[in-house]
Amino acid sequence: MRNRKNISTAEGKEKATILSYLTGAYLFFFYMQASLRWPAFEAIRFHFVFGLILTVLCLAKHFSNKQSNISKQPAKRGKPVNDLSKPLVNAAFLFIAVMGFYSVASYVPDISMDVYNRRVIKFALISFFIFTSVEKVKDLQVIIFFLLLAWLKIGSEGFIGWVTGSLMWQNQGVQRLHGASAFVGHPNSFSAFGVGCLAFSLYLFKGFQDKRLKLMMAAILVFSLVIIIFTGSRSGYVAVVLAAIYLFFKMKEGKLKVFFVSMVVLIALIPMIPEQYYERFESIYTGEEKEGNSSGTRTVIMTDALKIYAAYPLGIGIQAFSSVRIDMFGRLQNIHMLYLEILTNLGPLGVIIFFIFIKRIFYLNNLNIAKTEILLKKNNQDTDLLFLQSLSKAIIAFLVLRLIFGLFAMDLYEPHWWLVLGLTLAVYKLIPTCKTKELT
Repeated sequence: MRNRKNISTAEGKEKATILSYLTGAYLFFFYMQASLRWPAFEAIRFHFVFGLILTVLCLAKHFSNKQSNISKQPAKRGKPVNDLSKPLVNAAFLFIAVMGFYSVASYVPDISMDVYNRRVIKFALISFFIFTSVEKVKDLQVIIFFLLLAWLKIGSEGFIGWVTGSLMWQNQGVQRLHGASAFVGHPNSFSAFGVGCLAFSLYLFKGFQDKRLKLMMAAILVFSLVIIIFTGSRSGYVAVVLAAIYLFFKMKEGKLKVFFVSMVVLIALIPMIPEQYYERFESIYTGEEKEGNSSGTRTVIMTDALKIYAAYPLGIGIQAFSSVRIDMFGRLQNIHMLYLEILTNLGPLGVIIFFIFIKRIFYLNNLNIAKTEILLKKNNQDTDLLFLQSLSKAIIAFLVLRLIFGLFAMDLYEPHWWLVLGLTLAVYKLIPTCKTKELT
């Protein structure tokens, strides 16, 4: 008991590193789109300069850690520890390399290279920043706090816009909620944002012990539900329903409690939802819309996509779909399905590597959960382990939601794949430090 008390006291005095605060701040300004919100930031190229400084600092730390590990290697005895994160890291590098090839060997190399630099390399650096800046659980908690703070702000803007009506505009015959910033400006994009926040707020509620942070999670949860319902995005409706069914049957315990809580929430929400949103949900399977013909438009896009793939079976290159579609059919709109986006852009090779990449993220998170389960059986009061386990569960739920959402959205070149990669690797890296503390 004395040892455990001393460990607890030592943990309480632990402070996060400056680098973790910088990474957290970078993610905060990244999601807030600081340069678009505050013109002064754009004038000094704030995000580029901040990212460059962080890259240099993380590289310096990475090579310093590598050199330190090499110097310690001779002193180690016995069988070397197998690093189970390497297959995921290798898949990530291979995925980046394949996209690099398809940016050079593209139907429109100038567009593809621009997207590769701005939306692949830049977003992939997020993983590197998170993994490198994390040395202890407190570092990861700081990064997650900054991330959630940005999501809280964006979600609150949507909530206020819904209450006041300032962000409620008619679209396809329905009043739909729009986001206040550019990357969530379209209702479908805002719904995807709300879906992602929903996963993290639900699972991290248990992971955080501080009541103020639990209150923050509750607020994000409320904002997420408002966003998902009132954006009127059928993609969001389908993603939440299918993911909820999948995750419910994957649960090992607490199914009855979750079922009854869900029923109470649904009963409370149903009277608050205007009829037009029920009609919007019904149009998923009836295909009848008040205005426009988005279902028909999507069908035409997918038909064109299959014809483009038949003409270019090896792939057309990164973000080249619109250009090829104009030349072949005289139609501009981009593809609205993640899996056809990968197939047309990167060919069969890209599809295979993408799914290997995703499968390995799932594998490592499941491994992280299994490891924390074993350790929590020995010490179920370890708040660090509870946080890491909750974060791993949140990542899995997030991925399930995004993969279902991908049936209706084009998000291959979005940052969330790289965000979850960095968080997954960071959790794997930290679990042995919790084990060390427990065995001390």
